[in-house]
Amino acid sequence: MNSEMMRTQIRAFCQAPRPEGKEAFFRQVKARGLLPRRPQTISQWEFAAGQLLYIEKWVWALSVLLLLLITAACRRSPGIETFALTPFLAAGILAQTGRSFRWKMAEMEHAARFSLRSVLLARLFWVGVVNTAGLMLGVLLVRPCFSYSLIRVFLYMMVPYLTAAWLGSVYERKQRADHGWGSVLICLLSSAAFAAAPAFLAGLYEERLTVLWAALFITMAGGLPGSIRNWIARMEEPVWN
Repeated sequence: MNSEMMRTQIRAFCQAPRPEGKEAFFRQVKARGLLPRRPQTISQWEFAAGQLLYIEKWVWALSVLLLLLITAACRRSPGIETFALTPFLAAGILAQTGRSFRWKMAEMEHAARFSLRSVLLARLFWVGVVNTAGLMLGVLLVRPCFSYSLIRVFLYMMVPYLTAAWLGSVYERKQRADHGWGSVLICLLSSAAFAAAPAFLAGLYEERLTVLWAALFITMAGGLPGSIRNWIARMEEPVWN
């Protein structure tokens, strides 16, 4: 069967409905002066700013609650175990990656002017910026409670958070799931690993290993954008878009 015969049969089996009310619709549009009006356009920045409204409120509530909990725990009982709470902040970022797939809207968003990759990048950017800014503020607030230097407190908080975010991004790139529980489990395991690490590496938080923490920070901070970029690059819009 050639392509022409196939198109003919498809048209025979898939008849489009008659456009009822078409003339009335166009008369109404013309009467309102909407016919010559061009569609509204928005810039890339306006689009990115607008995505703030589409991030669920529970994500912001989770970030604020965790930041307050981490700050309060550090000020009440300063200890290295409190640093292991920061990986849970990555759950808010990773939750954004599966939202379109959970609601079965990924295919439609791929075909939009601002496609799924643009939506995800905008939302990941905003949640990441807010979490990072909150952590940096938390570092300044809890620094007097520790004998560590400011840079060490910063590294001890940021490295677990970035580690969970990086591992979660790799998981989301390799394994697409609707429920997203895999990313939550990664946050739990990352927190448990950093909480248990001092039992196996007694000198992990000593000043002489600050270079190691700095290297881990640079590795994770550099690897996270690369992982997200590789994952986003795989989201190619359909050729018919």
